[in-house]
Amino acid sequence: MNGRNTLVMLGLFALGQEAMANAQITKEQQLQVGSVELNLGVGLLNGKSEEKVYNRGEKLSQLNWDIKQVPTLHLGLTYHALDWLSLDVRGWTRMSAGNSHMKDYDWAYEDADWSHYSDHPDTRLKNAWQAELAATVWGLKRDDLALGVMAGYQRNQFEWQARGGRYIYSSEDGYRDLAGELPAGAKVISYKQSYATPFLGLVGIYNHQKWTLEGRFKYSQWVNARDFDTHHMRDLTFAGNHGNTGRMQSVALGLTYSFNPQFSVKAGLDHQIYAEAKGNTLITHVPSGRSGRTGSNSSSQANRTTVSSLAVAYQF
Repeated sequence: MNGRNTLVMLGLFALGQEAMANAQITKEQQLQVGSVELNLGVGLLNGKSEEKVYNRGEKLSQLNWDIKQVPTLHLGLTYHALDWLSLDVRGWTRMSAGNSHMKDYDWAYEDADWSHYSDHPDTRLKNAWQAELAATVWGLKRDDLALGVMAGYQRNQFEWQARGGRYIYSSEDGYRDLAGELPAGAKVISYKQSYATPFLGLVGIYNHQKWTLEGRFKYSQWVNARDFDTHHMRDLTFAGNHGNTGRMQSVALGLTYSFNPQFSVKAGLDHQIYAEAKGNTLITHVPSGRSGRTGSNSSSQANRTTVSSLAVAYQF
C-alpha cells in the first residue's frame, strides 16, 4: 500500500467529519452518549517474527521465532463521548510462555542453500503485549448500521529466549559436515522486537436483533521498528534500528451476542502484519565494550500475528 492509498484514507477521514453533521442518530443511540463499555477476556496468540542480516543485498542470516498457542489476557474500555465520537483504550498481554520455537539459518556460500542451521525447540516467549489508543469519528449511525473512520496509536513488544538445541554447520573443508548438540538449558540467543505505530483505519458495525458484527481495518506506513539480539555464547549484542517508515496492516472481526442492553459476549479474531523493515545494527562485544555499526539495509525485522479472543462486555 503506497502513498496514494494513504491519501485516500485521509480523504475518507475528512469525509467522515463532514458527514457527521448529517449522521442519522436514533433516540436509543442518543441515550448511549456518555456511556462506558468495559471488556474483559482471554485469547490465544499465534504467529511468527523474523530477523535477517544482509550483505550488499544478499541474505546472510535468518532467524525464525515462532509463537504457538500462547494464552493472552484482554482488556478494553470504550467511551461514547459524543453522538459522532467514540474513544477506545484496549490491549492484551501474554499470561504464560506458551509454546515457541526458533530456527536459525546462515548462508556462507554463493549459489548454494543454507550452510549453517540450528534448531531450538526449547524456546520461550518471555514477553508479548499490545496497547492501543484510538478515536473513531462516526459518519453514519443507524439502528442497524454504523460506519466510521479512526485514528490511533499502538505499541507492540515481543521477547523470546532460546536454550540448548542441535546444529548442522559447514567447515572450511566441507559442506554441512559438522553436527552436534548444544548443552540442554544453556542460553543461546535472546531476542526482542518492538513496534511503535500511529495508524488510520475504518470501522463498520452491523446489528441484527441481538447479534452484532463488527469489522476493523488499520493501516500505517509510519512504524518505528526496533529489535535487540543477544548471542550469549558469543558475548555479542545486536541493536537494530529499522527506521520510522515501516508498514503495518491489521484486519479484525468480532461477533457479539447481547443478553440485555448492559451485558454481552464477544468472540473476536485479529490478524496483523508488520512488513519487513530494514535498517542498520549496532554490534557490541560485551566483555570489551568494542562496537561498530553496519551499513544501511543490512538488517531487518518482521512480524505477523493472529489473536483469537472471547470476552464479556458490560455497558454502564
